[in-house]
Amino acid sequence: MSTPILAGAIGAFSPVHVLRLIQHARLTGRMELRRGAERVDLFVEQGRSVFARSTGATLRVGEILVRQGDLRPEVIELVLAIQSDQPGKRLGSMLVESGSVTEAQVRDAVLGVQRRILCDVLLWQQGTFRFLFGEHAPGEDVRLDLDVDRLLVGILALAGDALERQRDQKAA
Repeated sequence: MSTPILAGAIGAFSPVHVLRLIQHARLTGRMELRRGAERVDLFVEQGRSVFARSTGATLRVGEILVRQGDLRPEVIELVLAIQSDQPGKRLGSMLVESGSVTEAQVRDAVLGVQRRILCDVLLWQQGTFRFLFGEHAPGEDVRLDLDVDRLLVGILALAGDALERQRDQKAA
């Protein structure tokens, strides 16, 4: 395990500020963020976010595929039951192998999950962080390639859409 080269409390330094510093310095490594029992790992290469994982509650690939209308919930339930007998086998791979969805649909869903994790953690106002220089994402097939500024623009757009929906619901 690497020694952290940057660590601190969220509140004194927001995740946005820390990621911008990492991006500006073009660092490669893993930023570990903790809030209570929740842990998020953000992997960056040359300052760009490439992979995110979380122990917290977040949308999962199957949920996204169902919400987009790519799959019925029953298909996910069946594949999850089969997956319990095949530890380590990825849900997306199983769905593609069964012909239920395409690789592109799984890739889009995985990217959606990772973006959601990243967007959520950028809004944290408490917790701790540490950056472990030189650590790499563990052999993931689907990788983000996001800079923090572009991600923030996306978050603002989502927030604007949510506010507009709230206004429409109140007006109805």
